[in-house]
Amino acid sequence: MQAIESYVLTAGKPEDRVLFQARLLLEPELREKTYWQQETYAVANEYGRLRLKEDIEQIANEIAMSKKYASFRQKILGIFSK
Repeated sequence: MQAIESYVLTAGKPEDRVLFQARLLLEPELREKTYWQQETYAVANEYGRLRLKEDIEQIANEIAMSKKYASFRQKILGIFSK
């Protein structure tokens, strides 16, 4: 499992990556496990991006609607209205 993670995360030595790629050609089970590990990381990364986007939108809405940030909002609007 550590070899798969090193490969998927592009960590490790280049020669180890080449050896792992050779193993992928020879071992269908390893190829399948590696594929699913890559898919898992892709899903986790996408979830993280979506979550970050939601958090940023929430903060932006809070700044836009809150009286507490009115002067900050006016400064920002002033920058973009020039």
